[in-house]
This record gives sequence, C-alpha cells and structure tokens, in this order.
Amino acid sequence: MPEHTIFNERPESQDRAIRQLQAMGYQYIPRAEAEQKRGRLSNVLFPDVMREFLSSQSFYYREKMTPFSERSIGAAIRDLDFPLVSGLMTASKNIYDSLLYGKSCEEELFDGGRQSFDLSYINWDEPDKNIWQVTDEFSVERINGKYARPDIVILINGIPVVVIECKKSSVDVEEGVKQNIRNWKPEFIPQLFKFVQIVVAMNPNEVKYATTGTPQEFYCKWVEEDKKWQEEAAKRYTGESLVTEQDKAIVSLLSKERLLKLIRYYILYDNNVKKIARYQQFFGVENTMYRIKGEDDKNTRSGVIWHTQGSGKSLTMVMLVKRIIADKEIKNPRFVLVCDRINLVKQLKDNFIHTGLNPAHATTGKGLVSLLQNRGETIITTTINKFENAARSRTKIKDDNIFLLVDESHRSHTGEFHNMMNEVLPNAVKIGFTGTPLLRKDKNNTYKKFGPLIGKAYKFEDGIRDKVIVPLVYEGRIIPQEVSNEKIDDYLKYILEPLNEDQREDMRRKWSRFVPLAQTRQRIDMIAFDIHEHFVTYCKPRGFKAMVAASSRATAIDLQHAINQIGGVKAAALICPENVSENDEQTLTTQDKRKIRDFFKNEVEPRFGQNYDDYEEFVKNNIIDGEDLDIVIVKDMLLTGFDAPRLGVLYVDKPMKEHTLLQAIARVNRIYPGKSFGLIVDYWGLFANLSTAMDLYSDDESGLSGYDSSDLSDSIFTANEQKEALKKSHSELWAIFSNVDFDKENPRAWHAFFEDEDADTGKERRKLFYQKLSDFSKHMELAMGSYSLYSSIGFEQMQIYKKDLLFFQKLRASLMKIYAEKVDFSKYEDGIRSLLNNFIASEPVEIIVEPVPIHDKTAMDKQLKEIDGTKSKAAYIRTRLVSELESRRYEDPMLYRKFSERIKATLEEYRKSRDENAYFAQMQKLADDFREGFTGHTYPANIDTDNDAKAFYGVVSEVLAKYHPSPDDIFEEEMGTLSSNINKAVRDLARVDWRFNTSIHKKMNQALDDLIWDFSEEHGLDLPVEQIDLLLENIMKTAMSRY
Repeated sequence: MPEHTIFNERPESQDRAIRQLQAMGYQYIPRAEAEQKRGRLSNVLFPDVMREFLSSQSFYYREKMTPFSERSIGAAIRDLDFPLVSGLMTASKNIYDSLLYGKSCEEELFDGGRQSFDLSYINWDEPDKNIWQVTDEFSVERINGKYARPDIVILINGIPVVVIECKKSSVDVEEGVKQNIRNWKPEFIPQLFKFVQIVVAMNPNEVKYATTGTPQEFYCKWVEEDKKWQEEAAKRYTGESLVTEQDKAIVSLLSKERLLKLIRYYILYDNNVKKIARYQQFFGVENTMYRIKGEDDKNTRSGVIWHTQGSGKSLTMVMLVKRIIADKEIKNPRFVLVCDRINLVKQLKDNFIHTGLNPAHATTGKGLVSLLQNRGETIITTTINKFENAARSRTKIKDDNIFLLVDESHRSHTGEFHNMMNEVLPNAVKIGFTGTPLLRKDKNNTYKKFGPLIGKAYKFEDGIRDKVIVPLVYEGRIIPQEVSNEKIDDYLKYILEPLNEDQREDMRRKWSRFVPLAQTRQRIDMIAFDIHEHFVTYCKPRGFKAMVAASSRATAIDLQHAINQIGGVKAAALICPENVSENDEQTLTTQDKRKIRDFFKNEVEPRFGQNYDDYEEFVKNNIIDGEDLDIVIVKDMLLTGFDAPRLGVLYVDKPMKEHTLLQAIARVNRIYPGKSFGLIVDYWGLFANLSTAMDLYSDDESGLSGYDSSDLSDSIFTANEQKEALKKSHSELWAIFSNVDFDKENPRAWHAFFEDEDADTGKERRKLFYQKLSDFSKHMELAMGSYSLYSSIGFEQMQIYKKDLLFFQKLRASLMKIYAEKVDFSKYEDGIRSLLNNFIASEPVEIIVEPVPIHDKTAMDKQLKEIDGTKSKAAYIRTRLVSELESRRYEDPMLYRKFSERIKATLEEYRKSRDENAYFAQMQKLADDFREGFTGHTYPANIDTDNDAKAFYGVVSEVLAKYHPSPDDIFEEEMGTLSSNINKAVRDLARVDWRFNTSIHKKMNQALDDLIWDFSEEHGLDLPVEQIDLLLENIMKTAMSRY
C-alpha cells in the first residue's frame, strides 16, 4: 500500500516541480548552499554567481576585446540592489529597466582614455549563455526578525526572477496566491519581490501566474496555443505518460526561451502598476510578429486581431509596439495609431503615456502630414477622418516600415476613409483591432480590407472562462411611454413586498413625495425612482457604481435632477454642450436646447468655468475610483472605450443595436471584487422577445440579430436562465447534507457534522460548504436585484430561499467562531448583509466574526455562550490555543512544546472516552493555564526569574536530555546555567542592527557553537553535527524573536 504522504505538498507539487526544472536545464541549489551564497538571510541575490556571469563579458575597443574591470562589476552588483525607500514599484521599475538595458560602465582604456560601455545582467538573445538555477525553502528575514519562506525561487545569473508557492492537490491554489501577495507587503519580504518578474501559485491541478503587485482577482491561468508541443515537452521532462496541469504550466511559463521572452517583452508598468501579459495577449502579439515577417503563409503582412472588450486590447497594442521596436530585424519602425473618435484617441494616447511611450497627436489633416513626413516621430495618434485632408493634399508616404494600428477597425474600415488611408500610406502594414464580433455581413469585407484573422479570436466566452471579464445578465424592465396608474401601483407592490414593516413605512413616505412628480412626468420619474431604489439596494452595499444611457441630453439632465431630488444617491449627467454633436440634433427642441444651456451655465460652469474637459475628468475619475459620484448619466459619451471596473449596472433607456449596443453593455463586464456579473437593466426594450440568450441572435427585433450566435455564446444570460442557476445552487448546497442522518433541529448536530476524527476531512467539509454557500448567496443577490427574476421565482419560493440563506449564514458564522477561520468571503459580505437586513430580518444580521485572542477571557467567555454544545465549545478553545502557540513557537519553545503535548493528550483521551464534558473542562483548564503561563514544568532555580534564559532552556533542554544517560536535578541546573550563558552571549552581541549584520551573526554563531561543544564534552554527550546545527538554528530563531 503506498504511503499517504505522497499527497503532501512537497512530494506532490514542490519536489516534482524541482525535478522537472532540473530536467529542463536548471541547476538545483540546496537550501544550505543557497543561504551560504546569499551571505545573510535578509539578502536575496547570489553575488558570486552575478560576478561569474558579469565577468564573462568584454567590451570592444580599437579592435581589441577587453574584460570589464572589477570596479565596474562590483558597481553593477551594488547598483542593481535598488533601495525600497520610494516604495516597491519604484524599486521594481528601476531594477526591471536595468535587467532590460544593462548598466553603462565607464572604463579606463589601455590608451589612457575613458569611455562607457554596456554591461548586461541577462543575455536575452542566447538563453544558454545565462546561469539558470533553482532553489527551495528560500527563507528571507523580515524587518521584525521573523522569516517568510517561499517554496521555490528561480534565479537567472544569481538574480531571483520567479517565485513559486506550491500546494498539495487538496489545497486551493488561491492559498498560494494569497501567500505571494502577503509576502511582497512592506512588513514581509519586499526585498525579494522587487527583483521578481513572475509569481506563480500552483497545485498539481491548477496553476495561476502574475507579477509583483498584481491583486488576487487578476492572477490568471495560462492556456497554451500549441497543446501538442506542451504535452510532449511535459512528458519528456517528467518522464511520465500522465502529466499534470502543473507539469504543463511549468513548460509553458518556465522553459528558458519562453521565460526570457515573457520578461523581456511582456511586462510593462502602466501608471506605476506592474503588469504581465495574459496568454491571449502574448500569442496575439507573437502571431502578429509571424504575420509581419511573412512566417505564417498568409501572403500578407496585415491582418485583424479580435480580442473581446475588457480583455486588455489597448495594452496588447502597447506590447505589440514595444515588441516591434525591440526586434533587430525591423529597422526604424514607425507607428500610426488610428481611432474613429476623439475620446478614444485620447484614451489610447494615455495608455501609451502611462507605459512610458509618448505619442505625438495629429489634431488636423495638415498636422498629420507634418508628423508623417518627420521621420523622427516614432508614434503618432490620430482619428481616421484626418486622412481626408492628407489625401487631398496628394501626400503619399511610401515607407514600408510604418505600422497602421487601427482600433475598432470594424467601424472605420468602411467607406472613403479607409481608401484615403491607403492613398496616404500605400505600403504600411495594417493591423486592425476589434473588441466586438464582426457582423455577418461585414466579415468578408473586413478581412478583405485588413487581411485574415491573426491567430485565434479571443471571444466573450473565452474571457468569461478565464475570469478576465464577467458575464452579463439582462434584466428587462420595459416601461412604456404612457405609464398608467395601475402600472405605478403594481410597481409599488413589488417594492414593498420583501420589506419588513418599518422599512415599508419608510418606503411609503418616500413614495408619497414621488407620486406628485409622477403625475406630470410619469415615465422619466418612474425610471428615476426605479434606478434610485435599485442602486441603493443592489449597488451601494457592494461598492459598485452605475451608468445610465439616456435617449437624449435633455432626458439625461431630467434624470439627474429626479434621482438627486430623491436623495441619498449622487448622480451627474455627462453630456456635450449644445454646439457639439451627440447625434440628437434633429430631435432637439428649443426647450431642450435651453435646458442644455442652463445645465452648463448653472451646474457646470460655476465649478469648472468653460473648461468642460475638467468636468469630464471629474466625472470619470469619480466613477472609476472616487466617492463624490455614484451614477453617471450619458447620452453617447463613455459608452465606448471607458474602462471603470466598479461599474456594476448599466441602466438603458435609449435605442441601440449591433456594435454600439455591444460596446455599451461591455462597460459593466470588467472584473471587480464582489462582482460576479454585470447587470443590464433595460427600460427601452432593446431585445423585444427575450426569454433565453439564444433569442438575442434569432429574433429580428433584437439589437444583436446581425451576429453569428457562436461569436457571442455564453456572454449574456437572461433572468429566466438565472432562475435555473439559483435553483441549482440551492440544491447543491443542501446536497452536502443529503446522505447524512442527523437531527437537523439540533444546532450541536450541525456542528458535529463538520468535525471529524481526521481534522483534514472536517476542514474539507467546511471548505465545500463555504463555497456552495458563496455560490447560492451570489445568485440570491441577483434575485433580489432583478424584478423579472423575483417575479419569475414567485414570492413563496423566494421566502424559502431567504429563510435558508439566513440559516446557512448563521451556521457559517458559528463555524467560523468555533474554528477561528477567516474564510475569504469578503467580496460578498457587504452585499449579503444588506440582502439579509433588507429582506429577511427586522434586526441587523451580523455575519462577520473576528476571532478574539485567548488572553481576552471576557470576550472568549462571551463568544462561548453563543456556541451550542460542549464539544463545539472545546473545539473553539482548542483552535485558539493552537493558533496562539504557533505564533509563539520560537519566542517560548518550552511553552509551545508542553502545551502542544497537553492538547494532543487531551484529544486522545476524548477520542477514547467520548466524554464531552471532560473534554471541555480540560480545554478550559488548558486555556487558564496558558493565560497564567503555567506549563506544568518547573524551570531550574538558577533561571527561575529570567524569562529570556527560560526561552533558551526550552530550546536546548529536550535535545540535551536525550543524549544524557541519566538526567537528574544537577543536570537540570547545569542546563539552566548553559541557558543563562547562551542568553548572555546573545545579549552582549545583539545591538540595534544586529539582525542585518553578517559579522555579528558569525560571532554569535561561533560563541553559541563553543558553548554547546563545551557543554557536550563536559557531560559526555555524543551530539551528531547535524543535531548541533539544528540546535544552533533554533537558538538563533529564538534570539530573533526576543532581541
């Protein structure tokens, strides 16, 4: 029978990864050797390896190759270690630039002159000329003297560039993600992560990667394009026919050539945020390079990249530009970035500026001609209509090193503008980018104009699967142009139905203020009221913002006034002034024009003057990440190209179709903490007969009927479909308990279900329960925010769902108390609490539980009273004791060891006797003893009042006693004296900065080594060298904890 330990973290993930990396050409450096190379544990570089690589380089001067001087090499090693004083990102950016471009070193020449030459930290073009190493258990000292220890670190030429956290298959890979994120925080080990370019979290079945600084929700999976190559390489390197996801990901991300390419071309700093390419961006750019160089057999250098909205299309353009510039075969490339709208040009230009590139903008046709003729301008931005004047002036630039990058090419390739673009730049390479599918009628035309599709399309369903974007849910709330009193009454019933009596009374008061308005402007005010109530109950508790698409500028102003008049929500209309077109000139009445003028005069200009761009920036910044606005109301502005992940709902009250509609609804598909889907609330009737998503494409009245259904599959869901998803999540939650017979009216029986003889089994049950409850809660959030879904389910069934949600939330809270668990439910807590408070209970529902420290007896006793069952109460005490002991493991080793032994003995006794009262009583005694510092062990009298010496006694006593034939009281006293001497040796050397001082470390280790050797010889103890080394390591850890 195989050993169960094969499923532990080291053999299942960590050791397997190291073996594979060795087979891929990495040299394994054991932990002890790695620590020796680093000099001290606060250092993370291998200076000797850096020196070896740097020393292999020479510079060419006057037909002679000369090695770099030791002075230059030493300076290069020192200068790469950029300080953290200005923050992690600043240090990281400086280090990245150095890795990319090397260091300019001034050398004294043999003819007496001085000249600067570049010294490279990495050989990017010849992978095998680098020194590739991997090590594990990479302990790094924190500023508080404690340690963090990443599982695997990969170094290139002595520089750590990859950190990997490994987990066994039964542990969620997200745990590894959280460890990486924790470790680059200032109080942990940022001195390692300032060098690191790729961070990985893996278990055998799942792998996620990112770069330093990436938030948890943006870690992503790699999907290899050439799966056959990936599979064969993984089999070759592991020597096994059955390969894991981990094996395949290691091949894709960490093969030498691929890793260098990812670091060199696919990392950028976007407004001081470090980012790394997702797989579709990597392959999109690489496949474009094959196309440009004529290596993909398509007989053209041009083509179309289709990456769905929200998947990082703008940054793909930036990466492509950087990739082309870096390619030595492409001489003096120039770029013209083309959009069809001014606001999109500005946004695209900003994206390039934020990543360190500075395009010149052509504001006129004449300006475009001037910039094109100036070969010193590398990157130019413009709108497509500027080519009209350029063509009329007979300008023709025949250079073949110009790359036309056309954003939203499906809109701008039609008509004369495209022909004029070709007239001006006949030999340019044309790369079209689109974020929306091509209409059936346009597909052939687009590919004919730009060239075939480059690589594979990255569709909505791909983005949703990869969790790059969230799916969209459609909610039809069509309000007819003429609103009857009956319709208003029906709506009031829906609003009041789920509320408790106090909340109903408050709502009636609010309604009474609204009704007089509704009699004069019924429809607009009905919509405003509905938006307000939906926003307050759905968006606000989750921290979401919202956008309203109105049918006219005048309507946008009316909606702003109506929403703000209700109170509690801050809405702003963002529209163009009267003299600027928003495609509504033909319908603008004299009254509408006056309304627009008054809006700017009375509401915009008093604060922003006539600088309307400042007003636009104010609104955009507050919707993206500010607190001064909740809802933005637009006619056309921001419906394309505006990226605000906090947007949770788009309220639509205007006609839209095809690309315009897809662009608009994609405003809410960006990922954001707590956002499981983007909600489209439709008051206009965009989709006339929508009951399932397939109706989007088959119904002639639908705004999306012009697309192939395969191009939009699994991107938009209807409320009707979500009804089934809610039913399924409810069933799956109950299914956890379906095969177990216990008294479901007894809270102790519920708790007992989650405790098992095997602690891991109980933990897995709780983990499954938390996950299924999270899924059910997310679907309930939608149900409470959706009029049609709520109506479709029915009041009676909703009451059942609500009752179950409250019950399971309370069960979760009690389990978290008992087991001191902090489940990552934070994304949904605010929304769930609001849902429970608004729709279930008349008193606030508290569902977040913060564990209390064991020394706070009053708080612990209070929580214990809230827990049913003596066994659960005992488990509550035990989890807190174990947690507290772990935090003091090295600070007080004797305390840790003795209490761990007592806890283990108490558990064994309970499993034999099943006496819950005795189990609880013993745990209470243990808690009391812990508070009093009583271990059940007496210390030698000569150190009884010296707590520091007692701590060192806890380290040495157990080990030394094992090697003494008959330890007695005299031997105990002498171990006390040794502990006192150890304490004195540490105290004498432990100055303010001793933790970071290699010289002091050596002196301290030597002094401690002498004390242990002398004691062993004096008492005839035959301690193995390995045991002495381990003893010294533990003494140093205790010293770090106490001094």
